[in-house]
Amino acid sequence: MARLDILVHRGCLSEQSARTLAQEIRDELPDWDVDVRSAAQCDTNTFGVLVFPAFLLDGRILTTGIPRKDWLLAKLRAWEKGER
Repeated sequence: MARLDILVHRGCLSEQSARTLAQEIRDELPDWDVDVRSAAQCDTNTFGVLVFPAFLLDGRILTTGIPRKDWLLAKLRAWEKGER
């Protein structure tokens, strides 16, 4: 099963948009494990993330900020097909 982690800063204005997008992705791709969590200092150190929200696809940075839903779904579906 593929995994999408969305790292957010608690209280950031974009947090709710990230959570809404995560639910939409769950609805479209029910076999995916989609998790939204608060970023920790170790995330910045491990992944080099400086901009939030950050979308991590199987542990790799896919994008930061709030992507368009159609773009994100296309990337996730391509990943499922092995297009990496």
